[in-house]
Amino acid sequence: MKSRWIALAVLAAASAAAQADVQVNFIKSDQFSDIKDKNGFRQPEVLDDIKAYLVAQFDKRLPGRDVRIDVTDVDLAGEIEPVGWGGQWLRVMRSVTSPSIELSYEVREGDKVVQQGKTRLRDMNYQDGFNNFSSGDPLRYEKQMLDRWMRQEFSTAVAAAPASR
Repeated sequence: MKSRWIALAVLAAASAAAQADVQVNFIKSDQFSDIKDKNGFRQPEVLDDIKAYLVAQFDKRLPGRDVRIDVTDVDLAGEIEPVGWGGQWLRVMRSVTSPSIELSYEVREGDKVVQQGKTRLRDMNYQDGFNNFSSGDPLRYEKQMLDRWMRQEFSTAVAAAPASR
């Protein structure tokens, strides 16, 4: 019985060591192009959702690697506009209101930088084609854009390379 607990502790420690440390920082988020509601107030839950999504995706895509992402601008798909006689405010999607995210990143394996870069993602055709995310997901266009970038930027060679700790 005691040996089972020791084995479980060893497995838990190994699992924790293989888990990536993904840090997402929002730099000067009060100056972002578009994270607002009808009153112009910032919506921190939107940034929390973007952060949670990036952490989950990097944990899956680059297991065992340390990743730091600095997001310097977010412009969500669509624009907040008054709609109808009641003055209800909605995010209206048009072809000219494409999503974009500006970020820099660094992927480390121990003390060694494996990959780094800076980019401004923009999806000009965000309304065209198939979207894997539910129509009820308010960040479905941003998530699709991030997924496409991660597939292109983090090739299978980088992701498949053994992570040593």
